[in-house]
Amino acid sequence: MLNFSSESARYLFYLLVIVGVVGCLVLGYWVGRWIASIGNTKKLASKEQELFTAQKGFKLLYEQELNHLKAENAQLHEQVKALGSRVEEYRKKAAGYGGLFSSGGRKADAMYALLLENESLEEALFTQNEKLKQERTDALKEQMRNTGYRRVLMSQLLNDDRIKDVVAEIVNSDRQLPTQINSPAALPPVSSNHEG
Repeated sequence: MLNFSSESARYLFYLLVIVGVVGCLVLGYWVGRWIASIGNTKKLASKEQELFTAQKGFKLLYEQELNHLKAENAQLHEQVKALGSRVEEYRKKAAGYGGLFSSGGRKADAMYALLLENESLEEALFTQNEKLKQERTDALKEQMRNTGYRRVLMSQLLNDDRIKDVVAEIVNSDRQLPTQINSPAALPPVSSNHEG
């Protein structure tokens, strides 16, 4: 235990100790914050680097896919051109029937024109059939929707107590219904109009 010469020296010592402890705490707090901010900055920089690397990888992958698709598209265009020229050759051969009309250029040209017209008519017929098919499908969907509405309406009507009472009254009434439903007398007579 420390011995002080005066009471004020003792208070001054304790005050200096308290101020020193508080100063150490404040200094420790600020040093801790500074160290934490350095750590957070490093973490943030590493996360940004990871994101940049991932973004760069995605961009590279996107560019590779885009270049691949462009090359494939160019190849397909070349194939379409080649097939178009072959179709044109086949049309001309078919128009000349393999050489039957080779001496008469007008007949081969007329045949070629007929083939082109036939192809355009077939395309128009296919387009019209597709349109009619879509219209039939739409009409069928509409009929199914209307049937569903009618079914719901009939269900609601048959669940109504007033309708149930009227139906029960009709069923219980002897004079409105025939006595035997399956008997030939209960059925209306069938008229036979045979011309001959």
